[in-house]
Amino acid sequence: MKIFLASLRMEKRSTGIYRVDFLLKVMYSIIAMYGVRSLWAALYAQDPSIVGRPLSSMITYAMLAVALDIIFYPSAMSTAPQNYISQQVRSGRIDTDLLRPVDLQRQLLARNGSAALFGALWLVMPAWALGVLLMGLELPPTLLHGTAFLVSGVLSFLILFSLNFMLGMVCFATTEIRQITMAYSGILTILSGKLIPNWLYPEWMQAVIEILPFRCVFETPLNIYTGAASRVDIVYSLLLQAAWAAVLFLLGKIMWLGVHKHLAVQGG
Repeated sequence: MKIFLASLRMEKRSTGIYRVDFLLKVMYSIIAMYGVRSLWAALYAQDPSIVGRPLSSMITYAMLAVALDIIFYPSAMSTAPQNYISQQVRSGRIDTDLLRPVDLQRQLLARNGSAALFGALWLVMPAWALGVLLMGLELPPTLLHGTAFLVSGVLSFLILFSLNFMLGMVCFATTEIRQITMAYSGILTILSGKLIPNWLYPEWMQAVIEILPFRCVFETPLNIYTGAASRVDIVYSLLLQAAWAAVLFLLGKIMWLGVHKHLAVQGG
């Protein structure tokens, strides 16, 4: 918790120093949300039955997908776990992370968690409020859906963090993971429901997506917020997310312990 609070103070201090950069990020949030709204409105104008959901629901889904993406990656992509680890390994500065009293996994979780919380409060909330007032973004249908969405959002972050962290562990074997990261980002974008809702894919592809954790990152919280998930679906979805979050975090821990055990840092 101390690491998390310290990281949160650093985020606040950084915003105070780079105010123009912060304002530009807020503007980007608003413009990006308006952009996807316009895109789906244009698609519905061509064929209203193209998605199988009301336009207002799809606009809300798409705009919130942008908001979640900004929360999960509130700062430069270099702060993502896999990119940070890759930079540290290639530069040889990974030894500084090993000397700290907290293991690397918890360090990065605190750093990325504080950045995500700060992004949610100060970048996304203004854009979300403007979307509700002016751009047709709907509120959750019930208090249950709104509360479950917040819980689901936290679990989504934990799942995504663990996936990114495990990808970062690969660089200890390969050093360079740029091409792997590009492939991973493409898979995540396609299968998570961030860009295209998964129900629009063929049935065989939906069956594959069902057994993978990617849909838990975007589609699950978005379906909860828009009211597409019933109460039973909400309970099942949250339990599934919690299971994936626990399993992936444990796998990341095992990978890190294995790497740490055989890691040798040379220099002088």
